[in-house]
Amino acid sequence: MKKLLSLSFLFIVFAANAQIKVAKAEAKPIIIGKTGTTSLNTVEVTKTGDLVTFKYQNDNKPQVAEFKTFSFRDIDGALEGFYGLIIEGFTNLPKEDIKIELPKETVNLQYTKSMNIARVKMKISYNNGDEGGVTVWLTKKQIDAIFGKS
Repeated sequence: MKKLLSLSFLFIVFAANAQIKVAKAEAKPIIIGKTGTTSLNTVEVTKTGDLVTFKYQNDNKPQVAEFKTFSFRDIDGALEGFYGLIIEGFTNLPKEDIKIELPKETVNLQYTKSMNIARVKMKISYNNGDEGGVTVWLTKKQIDAIFGKS
């Protein structure tokens, strides 16, 4: 009986210890840039390792503070290439949207020019069928801030 009691006690002790695990520290995201008001970031770009994440307020629903994200890996200068593509559109305004296919999302860059100021809007659609979103219209200065160039 003592052996059975001792064995059950050991089992309980080992089971209790098995429930506690030491988790590895996750890499903290580094903020590359952001734009918006002081209380509400309209668009923010962070980087965790080689994963770049764009967090934006969905302008499809401006009455609700709904934030969405899209991400891609910064392999072979993908982030700089994305920045260069957006900036090139300010110089040579395209007549049609520029479509960028990412692994999980599709980003359409739509440009407009009014009162001699060019702006771009990112329209994001998710490949898994989830509802996409739209950023606010962004100027070149705001794009520079988002990508940490200002």
